[in-house]
Amino acid sequence: MTAYGAVSSAPPLRHRWWSRVAALVAATLAIGMLTVANPAPAEAATVDTNAWYVLVNRNSGKALDVSGASTADGARVSQWTRSDQANQQWQFVASGDGFYRLKARHSDKVLDVAGASTTDGAAIQQWADHNGANQQFRLADSDAGHVRLINRTSGKAVEVQGASTADGGSVVQYSDWGGANQQWQMVKLSSGGGGGGACGSAPTLTSGTHTIQSGGKSRSFILRVPANYDNSHRYRLIFAFHWRGGTAGEVASGGTSGNTWSYYGQQEQSNNTAILVAPQGLGNGWANSGGEDVTFVDDMIRRIEGGLCVNPAQRFATGFSWGGGMSYALACSRANVFRAVAVISGAQISGCSGGSQPIAYFGIHGISDNVLNIAQGRSLRDRFAGNNGCAAQSPREPGPGSRTHITTTYSGCRAGYPVQWAAFDGGHIPGPVDGSTGDSGVATWTKAEIWRFFAQFQ
Repeated sequence: MTAYGAVSSAPPLRHRWWSRVAALVAATLAIGMLTVANPAPAEAATVDTNAWYVLVNRNSGKALDVSGASTADGARVSQWTRSDQANQQWQFVASGDGFYRLKARHSDKVLDVAGASTTDGAAIQQWADHNGANQQFRLADSDAGHVRLINRTSGKAVEVQGASTADGGSVVQYSDWGGANQQWQMVKLSSGGGGGGACGSAPTLTSGTHTIQSGGKSRSFILRVPANYDNSHRYRLIFAFHWRGGTAGEVASGGTSGNTWSYYGQQEQSNNTAILVAPQGLGNGWANSGGEDVTFVDDMIRRIEGGLCVNPAQRFATGFSWGGGMSYALACSRANVFRAVAVISGAQISGCSGGSQPIAYFGIHGISDNVLNIAQGRSLRDRFAGNNGCAAQSPREPGPGSRTHITTTYSGCRAGYPVQWAAFDGGHIPGPVDGSTGDSGVATWTKAEIWRFFAQFQ
């Protein structure tokens, strides 16, 4: 079996594309309500008035939605499974004094308290924009990056009535008590409208290596655009981060395993249904000093979604070792940007700015990993099991010598925020194979399980 420790002999030729990883890995391991008279900006929400947002309810995980995509005055506003369609996209239009009108993209009408009511339970609807006080809302901070929408006329909060978790649950106003059904996550799609700016237009990016400026530095990534790209179809966007000492080229090519292992096997598994990205780390690593690698990801998203048709509700990240640590850093700091991450043999080595919001999470780790101990992987998993409201449990793990893996899906997680954990009998490798001591990008089970985890989000 190939050793991946601080010092190792040269591995067999078929492993050379990731052989340097272990030798180089270095483990790095009372907000108050705002006053109506003169509200200060909510700390959790920096509003971009040029952008479109989806508002996701903390209690249900569903999005603020104009029922039936109606364009009529008085159309009911409810919650619905997030789709990022135009009737779930909202733009914040400044009204002054810290208040905003929320304009629906499909109708150009705004969120409105019916009849300018000041009573609990009054319906929230859409109505032509007249800039009335009953159409103006301020953002009040709650924890974990959520906000409450407080109406200027009534001083009441926008909530999902009865804390419903069902599609079609009514949205009303109610006295502000800070409940989870009154809290909303602002998911910024993009200044151009959620990745739709390039949809319907000829692509301006092609497969290959691209260079951009990010944080005053020249950064590069390798892009793979699906064959027979359709500019009217919104694609998944999958980032695949290399290990320490690895390169974007090795991730994109699949090394000695070839196309079957390109982008950790996601090129093969996605079968032309995803846009794939292999970013290049500074110094072949992901130190993320001062958050510069997270900023690099932000810049890549803007560049890619400005040139290709991407579904902003289907952004994903995966990576091995330090690449897993980078994927975890995105789960912490960009939970409102990425739908899910899959962390292979990772640890907190690229930082964790934030880390209090839910995101779908899949952790994979070897029980005998002597580079990044499995306890470190469990710690990453446990953070998001907690964030996602999953029931506490200790997933089964295979015993030494079993040469197998056990994948556990956590129970009790919030709708849309699953947590999975796969432990395998092996060391610090990305491509374990059941019944074998080796690792192979051709035969590994990890690529199919990662794809199934990502593909569940439609």
